[in-house]
Amino acid sequence: MLRERGGGVVDAALLVSAVVEPATDADWCRSELGRLADAAPPQAGPAELVEALRVAGFAGARRTYYEARNSALDHVLRERRGIPISLAVVVIGAAECLGLEASGLNFPRHFLVEVEGLLVDPFQMRVTTRDEWRDWLRREVRSAQGRLSETDLDAAFRPAGPADVALRMLNNLRMLREVRGDPDYALRLTDCQLALQPDAYALHVDRADIWLALRSLDMARSELETALDLADGEARDAIRARLAALPEEPGVAN
Repeated sequence: MLRERGGGVVDAALLVSAVVEPATDADWCRSELGRLADAAPPQAGPAELVEALRVAGFAGARRTYYEARNSALDHVLRERRGIPISLAVVVIGAAECLGLEASGLNFPRHFLVEVEGLLVDPFQMRVTTRDEWRDWLRREVRSAQGRLSETDLDAAFRPAGPADVALRMLNNLRMLREVRGDPDYALRLTDCQLALQPDAYALHVDRADIWLALRSLDMARSELETALDLADGEARDAIRARLAALPEEPGVAN
């Protein structure tokens, strides 16, 4: 797994890129990140790097946001367009080439980056502030008739390691496949996720839903039983309820 091999965020993104585009040229991607770093001003800090990437043309793929190729680092580097998390990898990779400390933040609904303590919105390729994103998240939650505590808001800026980045990118791809009615491919993506996080009970619950979409009751039950073994607390109660709600006869009733 990524944590065990000591791989970084760029390595994680390249693994996902190879899922989307098997012909991904990992060496070219790493070289391109180095070239982007070299194009920044001498002794560039985080703000100068972000501006250099913006000038180089990196921006959000607004017109093609829901295309799988936006999760492929090779494509993002060539086309200068991507979604927040894939553009974040570009920022992190270039920052690391400059010797700057950079990490992703697993912010809900919009991945962010921190470079030397400076917050960056990779989709708009600009420096931003935590207060701006706290306000944004408050509005998002309020529109869904919910509320967030200050503790919740602070927790929203949790760091994302390499495995977290890969899992979130794979989640994005899985969502696209499920929406487009391709449960077989979505199931294969969960195989990749389980390789990164084998003890994640929630992944087995997700797989149960996919198996139900594929009309395989036995496999759905097996996934829920595995999830039950891995879960604890209230999650176990919810999984037991799911198991009890499954029909006894084979197949899914219409």
